[in-house]
Parts: sequence; C-alpha cells; structure tokens
Amino acid sequence: AAYLAISAIQASQKSLYQEDFANTTDFLNLRLNLNGVRAAQLTMMVLTNRPDQERWRQDSNDRSRELDATLRALLERGRSDPRLFSRIEELKAIHEAFEQTRATQINPLILEGKLEEAKKLALGVNAERYGKMRAIAEKLGKAAVGKARAAVAESESRAQQAVGLFAAAGVVAVLLAVAMVLLLN
Repeated sequence: AAYLAISAIQASQKSLYQEDFANTTDFLNLRLNLNGVRAAQLTMMVLTNRPDQERWRQDSNDRSRELDATLRALLERGRSDPRLFSRIEELKAIHEAFEQTRATQINPLILEGKLEEAKKLALGVNAERYGKMRAIAEKLGKAAVGKARAAVAESESRAQQAVGLFAAAGVVAVLLAVAMVLLLN
C-alpha cells in the first residue's frame, strides 16, 4: 500500500511538472510574445528611420516564431483534452490570420510610408484579433494555473495519506516487536 502511495505521488508530480506547470508557463510566454509582437508593430509605426523599423520588424518576426513554437507545444500537450485542444486550435487560427495581415500587409505599408493605411489595419482587424488572442490565452492560462493548483493539492493529499500509512505500519511493527519480546520472555 505504501509503495502504491509513493508511485501515485510520483505520477502526480510528473504530470504536474510535465503538463500543468509547462502549460502555465507557456500561456504566460504566449501572452508575453503577443504583447511583444503588438508593441513592435506599433513602435514601427512611430519610427521614421528605416534601420530602426527593420530592427523592430525582426523583433516581431522572432516573437511570432516563438509564438508558433509555443502553440505547437501546447497543442501537443493538449491532445488528451478535446476542449483545451479546440481552444488552442482556435487561438492558433486567429494568430495565423493576425500574422498574415501583419507580415504581408501592415509591415509593407509601414515600410512604404503609408502609415494611415497601416494604422487602419493594425488598429482595426488586427487589434480585434489581438484582443481575441489575449482573451483566449488569459482564460486558458488561468485554467492551467487552477489545474496546477489542484494537482499540487492532490499531491499533498496523497503525501499525507502515505505518511499516515507509514505511521500506521510503524505502530504495527512496534506493537508486533513488543508482543514478540513479551512472548519470548
């Protein structure tokens, strides 16, 4: 029984680390990179120096690649939860549309000096997409934190049960030892 309790604790800890904490961290990183892409895009609009604009465009491209990698990791870990998986797929689809508009329409307009057209897209359709992505990522992130907290509480409960089993086994062993000493004397 004690071995089973320890095995259950190990499995719980493994799941907690490999899934719950990883998802929590990934959703935080996802929001961080979403904010970074958005900030880089808006920064490009206020700069007039082409090398500075290019630096910010590269920053947003790098962050977008990180976003893609994070979404792939979340999808991989979320395969066993259909509801989570579908929400991450939804987030990925919105990100792809956001990224397509950013990379193929907004950035070229900024670099061509057509700021009003770029602002219209960035503050219109892409602002709406950004808001949807942030809302989904925030909701899923909060759910991941809740799941991690529940897993920690479950692990603590199992650890307390294991301690109880070990204590009971110890008491029984001491009582048996005392009984054997009394019988042998």
